[in-house]
Amino acid sequence: MAEDEIVLHYSVASRSLIALWMLEELGLAYRLVDRDLRTGKNRSPDYLPLNPTGMVPTLVIGEVVVSESPAICLYLADRYGYGVLAPRIEEPDRGAYLKWMVYSTAVLEPAVALAGARLDYGAKGPPRNWGPSWGDVDDVVRVLTQALDGRDYLLGDRFSAADVMLGAMIGMRLFTGMLPPAPALTAYNERLEARPARQRAGELTWPASLFPAV
Repeated sequence: MAEDEIVLHYSVASRSLIALWMLEELGLAYRLVDRDLRTGKNRSPDYLPLNPTGMVPTLVIGEVVVSESPAICLYLADRYGYGVLAPRIEEPDRGAYLKWMVYSTAVLEPAVALAGARLDYGAKGPPRNWGPSWGDVDDVVRVLTQALDGRDYLLGDRFSAADVMLGAMIGMRLFTGMLPPAPALTAYNERLEARPARQRAGELTWPASLFPAV
């Protein structure tokens, strides 16, 4: 494998969409390796050393191996889109950019995944004044609605890798019904889905063949 070849281990019907979207936004050449979750290719002996969890996606560039979607977005944006899809370290937008990257899986994901769940705190019950640090779905909708008020993207008029990461999560959760169709979120998702790079990534990870006509 050439040192600088970009290889993405991915699966259809998965969050591989996020990494593929980033690669497409950056206009990079890359090679895909099929790790289809449905057939267990993600548990292959040659893949687990790269990602012991067996999850996808995993990015490999030479000796660099990156898993976890936010980390892949951060790495690709800094390496290939620094100053464009990734605000420079000295730019004021860098703080908000990093916050929204982390928010995608540290707040939005657990809030929607555990909506309505009763957490087991054991016999003593929850500690006083303690609650999940991510809030609930209503909190997520409120925060995101405020963030997008009068803005096309999370950083205002500027599209960034944070829109890829968090925007993809919002789109997936709107599709599954785990996020309510708040007007600000649906309008934001429609703007993102209109991007050619997003459409190309969707064709690779969620092809029409996965949704046969009824």
